[in-house]
Amino acid sequence: MKTRQFCSVCKEWLDMAVVPTGDGEEDDGVIWFRCPQCQGFLPKLKSAADGGDGPEPEAGPDGGRSGPLDRGATGRGEGEGSLEGEPSVDQDVDPSWDSPAAMTAARAGAVPAPTGDVEDGFDPDDIAAVVGDLDDSEDDVADDEADDDPSTLAPVEELAGYAALLQEADLDAAVPYRPWETYEVGQCVIHLAWNDCGVVVAKETLPGGRRAIKCFFTTAGVVRLIENAPR
Repeated sequence: MKTRQFCSVCKEWLDMAVVPTGDGEEDDGVIWFRCPQCQGFLPKLKSAADGGDGPEPEAGPDGGRSGPLDRGATGRGEGEGSLEGEPSVDQDVDPSWDSPAAMTAARAGAVPAPTGDVEDGFDPDDIAAVVGDLDDSEDDVADDEADDDPSTLAPVEELAGYAALLQEADLDAAVPYRPWETYEVGQCVIHLAWNDCGVVVAKETLPGGRRAIKCFFTTAGVVRLIENAPR
């Protein structure tokens, strides 16, 4: 059984046969046709010929079916788009494809890889960059000028020890930080709001019996976080 479909490469309405895909259980439900002229594959488009809403091919000057070029449409690369209401399937056809699956795979392989630097975890070398300008206050933030009183800063040697502890930690075992959870010294945590990885360097008891963990994060530096908070 053949169905009249529009080929955007040939710019014509042609009678095309359905191509069996052999997808089996992975069938995506798309019906594929093969153009008898350019041998390219294209998905099913509704047309008046099969009861759809697409435009009915008009009669050409010689009484036959005409394509969009016969009705004044520009060819590929010669205009801004197709005629209003005309189905448009912008595809590059390679006759060497022997199935829709091969065409799809070829197109997927042609997609350019994303560019730019993609961080895959933290770089231990970055730790040294934050050691020189970190505070050790209880305001649960990274450095700001109001906290740069030397009496509130942790010794550089202490920060270097934290950095070494973070570098030796098992990042694959890192768990998301939750205020109601309990943590142990040396445990790796991820602060989801900051997208920052750190290690627990100490446990403390705050006024009122509240419990806190002192953490060293790759970016935020030394931060105190509540643990065992009521949910």
